[in-house]
Amino acid sequence: MLSLSNISYFIGGRALYRNASLFIRPDDKVGLIGLNGKGKSTLLRIIDNQLTLDEGSVSKAKDCTIGFLNQDLLSYQTDDAIITVAMEAFKDAVDTQRKIEKILHQLEHDYSDDLVNKLAKHQEEFERLDGYTMQSKAEEVLEGIGFSTEDLHRPLKEFSGGWRMRVMLAKLLLERPSLLLLDEPTNHLDLPSIEWVENYLRNYPGAVIIVSHDKRFLDEVSTKTIEVTNEQLITYEGNYSFYQQEKELREEIQQNAFENQQQKIRQAERFIERFRAKASKSRQVQSRVKALDRMDRVDEVVNDNAVVNFRFTFSQKSGRHVLQLNDLSKAYGDNVIFEKPMPHWSGMIKSH
Repeated sequence: MLSLSNISYFIGGRALYRNASLFIRPDDKVGLIGLNGKGKSTLLRIIDNQLTLDEGSVSKAKDCTIGFLNQDLLSYQTDDAIITVAMEAFKDAVDTQRKIEKILHQLEHDYSDDLVNKLAKHQEEFERLDGYTMQSKAEEVLEGIGFSTEDLHRPLKEFSGGWRMRVMLAKLLLERPSLLLLDEPTNHLDLPSIEWVENYLRNYPGAVIIVSHDKRFLDEVSTKTIEVTNEQLITYEGNYSFYQQEKELREEIQQNAFENQQQKIRQAERFIERFRAKASKSRQVQSRVKALDRMDRVDEVVNDNAVVNFRFTFSQKSGRHVLQLNDLSKAYGDNVIFEKPMPHWSGMIKSH
């Protein structure tokens, strides 16, 4: 459905991708992972044709449609009710509904066969577009991601950025593009909403690419994991937990192959150095030189996790107690995390 072939993309002189490739099938549920700054969100924008590659190509099927949820949508505001915004996903049906309403208004003072025929034609089209169910579908998705029934007719602009983002997610899910690109979709969701979205995406009739730091969410949804590392896109045919196990195994095999090859290289180099000047060994020396030149070198495993060390010094110590907590309670619905009293714990953090 979608393929990226030998793509390279640079920011200034720094390569985010260099001759990287991937292939997405129509029903793939992909978790796109990697360290911050490695280019995950950039890749989504490349796929969405927002950025121009330095090298390589992006190919997609002719009937492939793309929907992109990204953090830029936080700035979107309107006076329209959130149910109206969500129903923009059914653009053709909404347009047809407006035509029907206009004709019904005209029929109140100008009843003619021509208008009746137009009305019948539009009503037939409206039914074909599932227009009679679009509002119930929008309500189901909006309520699934956390809105109350009373909220549905409130203007979008009354909600905070996180709740507006939920509306944008609902609209995108209702549009049902062939390929969903979701950049941190759980950032603004609570646990029940996350579980609802997990179930929706597992059964989504199309491909999904998800950028998320929520490992549990990726485990529940993804069937394929693509890691952005060392300017490449490495594919693992399983969810995040599968990726962790498979990556460890691959790196162990690669490191062993690297060390074995290095040992052979050192042996060949010692032979060449020892017998380079000996005429009777010249043919063997040249043979080893050519073998080294032709050798496909195995790369050493590189850990691209940066290591940062901090040391803080203070001119004076704080008081004996930095923080004191008393009589705390916390619960999510019926799920009690802790409640007062909390025996055997002083509720104090001491300075050292």
